[in-house]
Amino acid sequence: MRTSLSALATALVLAATSPAATAQALAPDTSWVRRAALYEVFTSHFSPAGNFRGVQAGLDRIQATGATTVWLMPIHPIGVAGRKGTLGSPYAARDFRGINPAFGTAEDFRALVTAIHARGMKVILDWVPDHTSPDHPWITQHPDWYFRDSAGVPMVPRDGDGRLTDWTDVRQLDYGNPALRREMIAIMRWWIQEFGIDGYRVDVAGFLPYAFFTEALPQVRAARPEPILLLAEWGDLELHRRGFDLTYSWDAYKRLKAVWKGEVAAAEYVRAEVQEAKEMPAGGMRLRFTTNHDETAWDDTPIKIFGAGARAAFVAAVTMPGRPLLYNGQEVEAAEKVPLFEPVRVNWDQPHAREARAFYAKVLGIVSSEPGFLTGTLAEVMTSAPTDVIAFRRGELVVLVNTRDRAVTATLTGTDLGTSRDLLSGREVRGSRITLPPFAAMILKRAGR
Repeated sequence: MRTSLSALATALVLAATSPAATAQALAPDTSWVRRAALYEVFTSHFSPAGNFRGVQAGLDRIQATGATTVWLMPIHPIGVAGRKGTLGSPYAARDFRGINPAFGTAEDFRALVTAIHARGMKVILDWVPDHTSPDHPWITQHPDWYFRDSAGVPMVPRDGDGRLTDWTDVRQLDYGNPALRREMIAIMRWWIQEFGIDGYRVDVAGFLPYAFFTEALPQVRAARPEPILLLAEWGDLELHRRGFDLTYSWDAYKRLKAVWKGEVAAAEYVRAEVQEAKEMPAGGMRLRFTTNHDETAWDDTPIKIFGAGARAAFVAAVTMPGRPLLYNGQEVEAAEKVPLFEPVRVNWDQPHAREARAFYAKVLGIVSSEPGFLTGTLAEVMTSAPTDVIAFRRGELVVLVNTRDRAVTATLTGTDLGTSRDLLSGREVRGSRITLPPFAAMILKRAGR
């Protein structure tokens, strides 16, 4: 645990925020935020050009997935000191107001934002308030803005539990300093006002004192009259009360992998989500995914983790309460890992790429338009195959996912399907006894509804 005077100052200064201010930070209930389907773009890896113009040229591809919101991974200049790999980490920023020259100019970025908006889409930036590169000018200009060791040297970040990380290419900022807080808030407002972006994904939000968000997020939202989207990379539900719309569904992702491995029953995946839905603060939502830049780089790709069941796993994930995410070529089901520090481009010419794109677009379209997935209460559906079949209800919709590479017959109890249509295949389903082919997924809607 941190024991420095600056850490004590953080606790004393920031904990004084009132509950009323916390309540004011809660996100408004807006249609675009609550219907958002996110697409995460790794600018250097997305296109052969590896820049903003390459992303702009690929907007047709992104929009064709059904995504409505483009999340750009950090676009700032990357530090040189302590750089990892060939490119360095995009999360080691050297200038929060600057743009990585490899991506283009400020005008190139402005043109990309304009092109995204012209399509009726939104764009959010990846924001990294916890740390900077070791060669950020603040290191010398504002040495009191950093945590320092006993020798006075700026420190690598500690995690949410106070343990030192292995992030040797960055140094951690100290939010006990009011001047730092004011500057970070001002910069976040500046990107919204200067370039018209529509929100932020906040990196390692749990590393920062939560009271900073209570102070900052209302001011960030006030930077423009229209709603913005705020996504926290963290799983703590308290962050919704601090003003975030979305938090990460890491626990659900881990449970889903465990179900595929046979370590957890399919029904347990559902029950855990039902319990969490009861605990979710009003207005809060989870980001639902089967991969992102961290998972693909450090874990593996969905095709490797879930195998032939990658599409079924995606359905099981994104039909839970929250908003869906696709990552940088996931829609063509590339098996290759995407490293963070090396210049590896997406291989868009994957086998069955057209079929895969059509599938993911259909799923995103359904979860972004069906009332049951926008407002429907989550409830478990009991079946005779609780170990193998994920089964739940969202409003009038019933989701069934076979998590096995063999056919499974399940009898539903306490749920009347009547005559239903599978929104994925268009086929009609009758009765309560259903045979699901290997890794099959169904989204059932009663006929006439």
